[in-house]
Amino acid sequence: MYETQDIVYRSAIERASQDTANALLKTSGDPYNWENLTASQVRSVGMAKYDPTNKLPMEYVLSIDKVGAVTPTRVQNLLGSQYSFQLLITTLDLNTGTWTSGDTIRDMTSAGNTKTKETASDVVAVERIVLVSEFDIVAEFKNIRLTAKPTTLTQYFPTNKAYLDAFDYYVYVDNSDRVSSGWVEVNGVTGVNRVVQTSDFPSPPPLVRYIDPVTQKLKNETDLQQNRVQTRLAGSPGDTADVYVIKVPKGTPIEKINPENVNGVKARFVLYVWSR
Repeated sequence: MYETQDIVYRSAIERASQDTANALLKTSGDPYNWENLTASQVRSVGMAKYDPTNKLPMEYVLSIDKVGAVTPTRVQNLLGSQYSFQLLITTLDLNTGTWTSGDTIRDMTSAGNTKTKETASDVVAVERIVLVSEFDIVAEFKNIRLTAKPTTLTQYFPTNKAYLDAFDYYVYVDNSDRVSSGWVEVNGVTGVNRVVQTSDFPSPPPLVRYIDPVTQKLKNETDLQQNRVQTRLAGSPGDTADVYVIKVPKGTPIEKINPENVNGVKARFVLYVWSR
């Protein structure tokens, strides 16, 4: 009987741990922009970046805004009050290729612990490899097939006054050395005030340009509103290019906007759970 009870108990704590980890890593929360809302407006939390194009969470790709907004209380609500936890997110040391405790992104524990994971008799650990980026790709044109007579492509990305106070926006063009001519414009601003000019091509990749919120007429109302970004790129048939609109923390140096930061850095997510 005791052995059976132990198996049932272990199964319950493992299930709660896995469910909590999946909610944090595979969903963006409800609503998907919960990190910008008041506590009363949030139904559930998740740390996966939200893809505004496909309107789906990007599983195991974490938004630094969401990672920073998660609190011990919100994790506890997902897990259940009968358990204690420690949540640790640690970056990969690119120099040694090993996990190091010195590169910590988040380290939080539940409140009111009567015992730690070191003193608990039974601890469940859920570990995942994730991507974490402090930069958000808010609009993207992937694998644009270059031709001599390209068509105009259109996407949208949201801004409001709070976003513009906290973030800068850049256009990032990968494989820009393969583009013979073209442009990128925001909100229909053309001519000499385009974000990316025809004269910018070809360019050593990547080509990075700041989106001036005044010149490009970025939406700055209280509510989020959509900005239109359009691009038309020409080049040799068979070549491809990528164009991103990237949201970065205000004041981020332009030299930090690189493929690693755009696509995210590898990190280790570990959720330790034990009974109170």
